[in-house]
Amino acid sequence: MVSETSQFHILQCVCLLWRIWKSRNKVTFKFIQPHVCSLARQFYNQVLKFSNLLPPPPPRSSLIPIHPATTWVPPPEDFLKINVDAAVCVTGCSSGLVIHGSDRHVVLALGLQHQGIIYPYLAELLAFRYVISIVASRSLTHMIVEGDSEVVVYQVRQGVFEVSIGGLVLRECLQILSSLSVCIEFRAVHRSVNSVAHRVARKALLWSRVELESFDFLGWLL
Repeated sequence: MVSETSQFHILQCVCLLWRIWKSRNKVTFKFIQPHVCSLARQFYNQVLKFSNLLPPPPPRSSLIPIHPATTWVPPPEDFLKINVDAAVCVTGCSSGLVIHGSDRHVVLALGLQHQGIIYPYLAELLAFRYVISIVASRSLTHMIVEGDSEVVVYQVRQGVFEVSIGGLVLRECLQILSSLSVCIEFRAVHRSVNSVAHRVARKALLWSRVELESFDFLGWLL
């Protein structure tokens, strides 16, 4: 029995191979060089079209026993809180994160663009990988990480991953975490609580990279 998630991954592979074959025929017989952005849009639309043929997924509540927080609370003393989110457009996605101290002040805001990734779930995974890479590179030791993707928060907390592109990203996240001596907790929050991180991610779609210290963050955000 193939799970609904595995069926979707199979569907993605079939659509991608079909798009590659169609593009190859255009180049070989019609001498047309398709643009990568056009190919990405066609692939995305084809996945959306054929995904309607899959059986409906089970209710979210039966898969993810997580209750997202609806209010933002500052971290305890000596901890940092990192809110993370992703943004997606037709040509790619971006990750955005905002780091707060226990005094509620913004310590740092970072954003990074990822070209060619247009699947929201994978975008959210890349955002969490971005957070974990920042934790490792900046030697942070006590953190609370909050995101509004309940699926990704659940998978990171439980160490659950499949044999897929998303599974490889998640496995990399878990491997990095296992190599660090850190105190880190992952929490799910409602989207409204995560709006600032999402705005940083949206800016990264336009600028490719965002890095702001606390003193100029508020002016930039407004």
